[in-house]
Amino acid sequence: MSEQVIVERDVPCKLRDGVTLYANVYRPSEGGRYPVLLSRLPYNKNLPNFSHRYVDPIRMALEGYVVVIQDVRGRYSSEGEFTPFEQEFEDGYDSVEWAASLPYSNGKVGMFGLSYYGYTQIFAAMGQPPSLKAIFPAFTGNNISRDLSKRGGAYELGKLETWILDSVAPDYLKRKQDSKNYEFTSRELLMDLDQILDWHQHFPFEEWPPVMRHPELRDLYQSYLNGELAAGNGASLDDINVPGFHMAGWFDCFLNATINNFTELKGDQKLIIGPWGHGVFNPYFGDRYFGLKGSGDLIDGEDNVTSLHLKWFDYWLKGKKSSLFEGDAPIKLFVMGTNEWRDEYEWPLARTEYRPLYLQSGGRLSFDKPEKLTNQSYLYNPENPVPTKGGPSLFIHGINTGPLAQNEVEQRDDVLIYTSDPLDENLEVTGPVKFKLYASTDAINTDFVVKLTDVLPDGTSINVTEGIVRADHIHGLLKPGDIYEYEIDLWATSQVFLKGHSIRVQVTSSNFPMYDPNPNTGHTLLNTTQTVKANQKIYEGAGHTSHIVLPIIEDE
Repeated sequence: MSEQVIVERDVPCKLRDGVTLYANVYRPSEGGRYPVLLSRLPYNKNLPNFSHRYVDPIRMALEGYVVVIQDVRGRYSSEGEFTPFEQEFEDGYDSVEWAASLPYSNGKVGMFGLSYYGYTQIFAAMGQPPSLKAIFPAFTGNNISRDLSKRGGAYELGKLETWILDSVAPDYLKRKQDSKNYEFTSRELLMDLDQILDWHQHFPFEEWPPVMRHPELRDLYQSYLNGELAAGNGASLDDINVPGFHMAGWFDCFLNATINNFTELKGDQKLIIGPWGHGVFNPYFGDRYFGLKGSGDLIDGEDNVTSLHLKWFDYWLKGKKSSLFEGDAPIKLFVMGTNEWRDEYEWPLARTEYRPLYLQSGGRLSFDKPEKLTNQSYLYNPENPVPTKGGPSLFIHGINTGPLAQNEVEQRDDVLIYTSDPLDENLEVTGPVKFKLYASTDAINTDFVVKLTDVLPDGTSINVTEGIVRADHIHGLLKPGDIYEYEIDLWATSQVFLKGHSIRVQVTSSNFPMYDPNPNTGHTLLNTTQTVKANQKIYEGAGHTSHIVLPIIEDE
């Protein structure tokens, strides 16, 4: 094949309702018909940070594909009104069939992309367009209300405000304002982004100034807060009938959602989970170095992200044989701690031994079940919440995400820590992690936040995974002083706690600005600024044995 690629800009795609979307097309210069790889995004097809973010369209065109990068409805060059997510069912179907009909297409279409342009794949596939043969959704979900707005009943504030201000607002406002007004608005948005950590401090957050000063943006912001972006046309994952390669990161805000896509879809599905954040593939992440094999440029010392895509689509769109997909394990996961890749055959792993690790008096953590009822207490003040330190957040430019040292946070009086003895041998934890909490409060509503951390021999505590629960999400309003049971989902991980390291659990009541602080009043800071302090008690032993359930994998 000739080492030349033709790039066509703003190729029109007319939808069933007459709206025209525009795409950039990368195709081999050599004549013929080729399979098409389609990516549909709301973030500007002309920006390399998005069009070439983790997959190289030039390389894929050189390998014999027509690559189509399309602006979705109402974004950048495309016509129409942007209605996030909801529009992507029919628009996705129409775009797939349009791509299949291009004069240089052989009629077979695959889709790829991460985050929102992972959702565009899932929603298109639900409509079963006949020309769609395979998808590669990365760092994405399938249920808007479950995956985007809340976790454990708490608003995912950092994700919400970052997405609205950084990803949606610039083009959204540009299309709704005259050029003179937008010139000022664009400068204002840049200043707001620079100050977003300060803006997170503003409550009630339904009156968030960076949004409220722009009437055009208010309705979209409110619909997100109210959970009204729940895209749905009666379709579900059960309607998807094409093979899918699902890519996730242990520190991504869509980790659980991506795993759900893999486990809930039928047929030929594959999953890879790396030590990554949201589209972050670096070997260095946060305060940890996972080795070159952990990067997206040298996965397991062999593939990069683009080559994985090519192998997948070569198999399903070109019929090329590949040991990667014939009889091999459907799961490849990165085991942190030992920093190794491993193939697996099911999720959760069939050989998992679920063992409870109990909170003990004196801040101890042990596999021995305590018999005597004890408790530890702390005062939670919503006016002084525990600051976010790492984790699966979606902050601007990846700030404060991933595995970070927790020691400063753990010095606070409102953060309880429970620590095991140093381990005599390596202990692998791979799979879903749950926490059973017994707690009381003198408030009628509150939150509980739990983190699992890896404590190094020098005392550095690094977060591994975490979860949150809002009390009224489980029990409704509480009776002050009563002990309630909570199951907190810490999602999943694969972490070897090395010999000489300790396992630690943090328990507190806030993680801000990743989540909105609970004012403890029965209301939320969505629409109020009134707060009360809450006295929290965490129970250990005698029928109220708070514990973390670890999915332990023994050496084979």
